[in-house]
Amino acid sequence: MAIDIKLFAGCLDEIDRCLFNAASHEDCEGFHRDTQLTAVLTLIVRCSSMLHSLLQLFESGGTDGFQVVLRAFEESWYLALYFRFKDQNVNAAKWQAELPGQWSPPIGDLVTFAKSRGVPEPTLGKDYGRLSEVTHPTKSAAFNSVTLCGARLQIAPAIAEMAEERNNEEERFPDALYRVVWIMLDGDERFIPLHISKKDLPLSAKYVELDKYADSNGKETTNH
Repeated sequence: MAIDIKLFAGCLDEIDRCLFNAASHEDCEGFHRDTQLTAVLTLIVRCSSMLHSLLQLFESGGTDGFQVVLRAFEESWYLALYFRFKDQNVNAAKWQAELPGQWSPPIGDLVTFAKSRGVPEPTLGKDYGRLSEVTHPTKSAAFNSVTLCGARLQIAPAIAEMAEERNNEEERFPDALYRVVWIMLDGDERFIPLHISKKDLPLSAKYVELDKYADSNGKETTNH
C-alpha cells in the first residue's frame, strides 16, 4: 500500500504534541529535569524527528541519506526502550550526564525482552547490523551509492534496482510508526509510566491498527 504522506505527517505532528504535553509532568518540567522520564521522552522525540526527515528523504529519492537516518531512528528507539525499564534509572542518569558509551544499549537484553513478550524471532539485532553496514564506508554501502548514481544517469539495471529499494523504504514507515506508538503506550509492569494514553493518539493509533495487536491483557505487543 502506497504511503499517504500527508496522513503520516499528521500522525507525527500528533505524536510530537503528545510528547510535549507529557513533558509538562512534574518529573520532566518541559525537558528541563534530568530524570529517567525526560530521557525517554527526549529519545522518542528524536525518533519522531527522524521519521519527519525520512519522509523528506523518501520524497526526494535520497536513498543514501534514508539509510543513515533510519539507523539513527533505530538507535534512538532501542535506547528509549532500554531506558523505559524501571531498573535503568542509573544508566539513564549517566546518559543525561553525557558520560561516554551510554548511548548504545545491550541489544541482547532487548531481544530477550521481546521474546518474553511473545516474539519468537526478534529482528532487532539483524536489522541494526544491516543498517550499520550500509551507513559506514563499507563496500556494500559504496555500491549502494554506485547504484543510486547509476539510476540518476538513467542506467536501466540501476533504475530497476532503485525501484525495488524504494518499495522497501516505503514499507518501513508503517512499522516505524507502530513502534513509536507502541513504546509510548505499552503498559508493561517493568516500564516507567510516560503519562500518555491511547486517547492522546487517536489518529496514530488508528493508522497503525493498534487494537489489532493488543494482547489478552490489554497491552500492546511489539512485532519486533
